[in-house]
Amino acid sequence: MPYFVRARTYLRYAEEEFRRGHFEEALILAAKAIWALAQVEAPKEKPGPEEVIAELSRAAEPEVARFFREAREKFKEGISPDEARELSAAALRRAREILSPILGPSL
Repeated sequence: MPYFVRARTYLRYAEEEFRRGHFEEALILAAKAIWALAQVEAPKEKPGPEEVIAELSRAAEPEVARFFREAREKFKEGISPDEARELSAAALRRAREILSPILGPSL
């Protein structure tokens, strides 16, 4: 499956998890959507969240990679539901912005 199809699919999954209230999973899937842009071929093994976030610097600007690293750390440390919602919403906005050239006008 081409990288851009995987990226759009991960973003769609992230949005679904956000609607379900699974904010940490939405954050990770938003990171995977961006990460997928740098993957020419599908990985042989499913990457874990830490690996995806660590490799974001290959697919995005340093400040984007830093945002996801710091957000992931906050989730690990424990945050309020409101802060979790805000962080994952920001992650989705960043992912949509980065993926906007491949999302098309309807998304």
